[in-house]
Amino acid sequence: MNVMERRRLTVFSQVQDQALSVAQAGRLLGLSERQARRLWQRYRQRGDAGLVHGLRGRPGNAAHGELRGKVLAACRGKYPGFSSAHARDFLAQKDRLGVPRTTCWRWMKADGLIAAPRRVQPHRRRRERRGAVGELLQMDGSTHAWFGPALPHAVLFVMIDDASSRVWARFYATEDTATAFDLFGRYARQRGLPLALYVDCDSIYRVNDEPARQRARERGQKEPVTQFGRAMAQLGVGMIFAGSPQAKGRVERVNRTFQDRLVKELALLGITTIAAANIYLEKTFLQSLHTLIGRTPASGVNVHRPLPRHLPLEDVLCVVETRVVGQDWCVRIGGRILQIPRRHQGLALAGKTIQVLQRADGTLALRYQEQPLSFSQLASRPVSKALPRPPREPYTPPPPALTHPWKRSYKGMRGGIPRSTK
Repeated sequence: MNVMERRRLTVFSQVQDQALSVAQAGRLLGLSERQARRLWQRYRQRGDAGLVHGLRGRPGNAAHGELRGKVLAACRGKYPGFSSAHARDFLAQKDRLGVPRTTCWRWMKADGLIAAPRRVQPHRRRRERRGAVGELLQMDGSTHAWFGPALPHAVLFVMIDDASSRVWARFYATEDTATAFDLFGRYARQRGLPLALYVDCDSIYRVNDEPARQRARERGQKEPVTQFGRAMAQLGVGMIFAGSPQAKGRVERVNRTFQDRLVKELALLGITTIAAANIYLEKTFLQSLHTLIGRTPASGVNVHRPLPRHLPLEDVLCVVETRVVGQDWCVRIGGRILQIPRRHQGLALAGKTIQVLQRADGTLALRYQEQPLSFSQLASRPVSKALPRPPREPYTPPPPALTHPWKRSYKGMRGGIPRSTK
């Protein structure tokens, strides 16, 4: 029962108890006396069910009629993939089948003919600033014609603290893992390690190869990580991936400010090199920018963590690859051959996997289960000390005998007469 029917049940229950007359019940319900008597008669005959609408629960006349069959047949055969509104227009114009829009949509949806779901605008919620300095840093690279349209583009790598809007930035020639390592290392040595980074889904920070991620899931392994992601995991810095540019709007707005103000100031001062631009950034521009956009954090706490003493930063912010030690106790990396000395014989490294660290300064380091290994670089792979074999004399086959088939003629093959006695 709906609300109106439950109200009628209450009133006619009082009529049954002779507390009200039928005419009074009709006035209370806003009905005429004739309609009230009809409802009273149905209530006496059928009880509570007499007050429920007779078509309740029954399909409409157009639901199972011939019209629905014609409409769905036309949608399947003549208008496949059409939306309900598009199909309704063609049904009315071409097939003379007039159907309300909502009815057409309901029929097509029940029959599985809707081509695409309705587009629903996603709900977004404004994110509040973090309260403490170092709690969250947004990081992004901006490729732009910083030194004018006639010169090559450069990349401005930017980090901004979410609580105070303090900016750390530096120019680089390209945007890659090495430059991301360099910027983060400079920041960490000066201010410490933040709790988390807010970055986009660039391949520097996240493995976007879906087949590789699927293979890892099938093996029961964790999600594959990039070199930058591995370094942040070692340092205990969390990574949050933004699903859209609007999600990290703070650093995007700072990039827009850089592209407006910094480009004009560099042109005014005649700065056209990355080295000179970095000096101007550090000494002048970033200080004025903090005066312009800096905020007082909600909390006066600084949650930056000190650098770990047991883990050198240059051994973390580098490219780490795995190699298998050969039976000659050598590993090859980047065309170089590294020989592990006899002093590590107790580790039985032949056939085992070790880590090769390629630092930013070009030096190499070897690690086995967090234990450093010494090594020496060879000019080429060692040659075996076995004595060389003497050169072989050329082989000369002996001449064929007189009775050899080659010495016989075709007739001689049958009669056995030699072709020549020489």
